[in-house]
Amino acid sequence: MDTDLYEILGLDSSATAAEIKKAYRKLALQYHPDKAAEGEREESELKFKEISSAYEILSDEAKRDAYDNRGSYHDYSQGGHGSDTPNDYGPQDFFNFFNGMNGSVPQGQAPQRSAKTENAELDVQVSLEDLFKGKTIKITSARNIICDKCHGTGAKSHAKTKTCSICAGKGSVEKIVRVGPGMVSRHYSDCVNCKATGKIFRTKDKCKKCDGNALVEETKILEFVVKKGSKNGETVVLNGESDEALNKKAGDVILTVLEKPHDTFARKGDDLFYNLKITLTEALCGFSKVVLKHLDGRSLKITTPKGKVLRPGHVLKVPKEGMPIKDSYFGGRGDLYILLDIEFPQDNWFLEKNDLDRMSDLLPETLFSKRPKLEAVDAATQEVDFVVIKESELPDIIEEEYEDHGNEQYYEQYGGSEPQCQAQ
Repeated sequence: MDTDLYEILGLDSSATAAEIKKAYRKLALQYHPDKAAEGEREESELKFKEISSAYEILSDEAKRDAYDNRGSYHDYSQGGHGSDTPNDYGPQDFFNFFNGMNGSVPQGQAPQRSAKTENAELDVQVSLEDLFKGKTIKITSARNIICDKCHGTGAKSHAKTKTCSICAGKGSVEKIVRVGPGMVSRHYSDCVNCKATGKIFRTKDKCKKCDGNALVEETKILEFVVKKGSKNGETVVLNGESDEALNKKAGDVILTVLEKPHDTFARKGDDLFYNLKITLTEALCGFSKVVLKHLDGRSLKITTPKGKVLRPGHVLKVPKEGMPIKDSYFGGRGDLYILLDIEFPQDNWFLEKNDLDRMSDLLPETLFSKRPKLEAVDAATQEVDFVVIKESELPDIIEEEYEDHGNEQYYEQYGGSEPQCQAQ
């Protein structure tokens, strides 16, 4: 039926936006179903919907102009445009209707469309060596950009266009969805009919370059700089490299760094951990040898003083040989912890019984167990300093880390002078 919207709100056609808003608020409070008696609830619901629908038209400048020119209005309470709105009203609806009156979007009026397209996200696995030294990752990207021929309209330069009837020229459409008893949610999305431009044109007038789609595909190489010391889960963001769209800012491309497990080192924060096997002779008499190849290719050599005893559970701490500290002004580094695993002789290691007597005077120089020998590598070998600590001095995460690696040993401190560690 045809109904005068101004009459529904008790106004005349010359009413200002402020007067329309004030009248709607007053009537909505008066006729909201939650405030009605049980026997009057159905009538209040119909009246409340009629008031809300009238306000939806008159509070929107474009819709009001169209209504004033047409001079009639279809009763939303009988179906049609408002038929998606549930008939159930609850406390949340009451809150939503008036929460929007404090300077936010009025009921029924679409909010401003998102000013940015969606971000593009991708994950890349990176080795510990690359995180130690830093790495630039290059990825081929294909995205949509605004057609430079039609400037995003999808039409020829002199094509005649008209306002899209689906979105009324706004470029977006609204959908009301029931999300629970007495609760609704409003969703706004780009209008597919006009491709969010608000205008439509004849098929023969479409842009030949983009075939009327307003967008064309662009392929380019994106470079992501992963800084030294970057950690697992950190992101690298390239601003404005996602898809483009008319009247929107291009979103970002976000790369998430995923650290690959390493065969030799374990990492916790900025510190590195390494398991080193030594013989009983080396533990008792000391040693001087290359013990590991670092992540940057250097060979680290450790020299322990003769007579210095390394006991089961000891840890060698090499300061500033851990991971680089990301964005450190002075080039700071974490520490390297070398966990010692002392190999003891096998049972019945002696060849003759008098070997047991000789044991008190001379310890075996070699072990019967076979193990690969770590040879010096071609890269420069550097000798580094270290200190011996006990388990209580380790970072809190050491127990967790080495449970994962099957190492259940615990560490004690020994006294005396400190061995020296060299990288050559």
